Amino acid sequence: MAKLPTRCKKYSVGKEIGGALYVHRRYENLLPEPVKIAAKNLRADFDYNVVKFVEKESCVSFVICPDFDSADEPIVGDIVRIASNGSQQFFRQQADPFVYHHKWLFVMDDYVGFDVKTSKARSISWLGLHGVDMKRIGRRSFWNSQVVPRLPQTPINWLSSTEVSRSFKISSCELSHMRQAGNLRFVKLGNAYYYDTDSFSLGNM
Repeated sequence: MAKLPTRCKKYSVGKEIGGALYVHRRYENLLPEPVKIAAKNLRADFDYNVVKFVEKESCVSFVICPDFDSADEPIVGDIVRIASNGSQQFFRQQADPFVYHHKWLFVMDDYVGFDVKTSKARSISWLGLHGVDMKRIGRRSFWNSQVVPRLPQTPINWLSSTEVSRSFKISSCELSHMRQAGNLRFVKLGNAYYYDTDSFSLGNM
């Protein structure tokens, strides 16, 4: 069962997947020395948004995401990869580019380029869908044709059980009864429940 991912604990920011860490450029100063060295060797006119760091190999990739702030799932554009020995490789954006999911993981809550809370809510919405082929969602074509049409047209403000209890003064026991009675719109990710706040404004309390 899918669960909501969390930011990298070691650096307090970043998305971890496949042994790599992805962070927005604003937070690259939090990463170790190999990233700083690689950044100094990058040509000055390469205007990247994302840094990918594979710590085991001390390999750093600088990625242009032209729509990072504006798109819910930004595309992976041109890439410069710098190995630990300083050698560089350039990769041009693919015709059917990959997209980044959970972009709120790449930043901290203080980031102002997009609404971090809304981005996190989108993650909850699509992770709560059934039958999503997780092996194919990386490609923009599949994502836009097979997943995006299934998402709610209006963004949902999801709250965790703890946030609901605190905001609406509802005990965990009461919340469980309301959920079992079918009075609430919710999704379960792993062992955690997330609730649509509109459920608590439609006379269900």
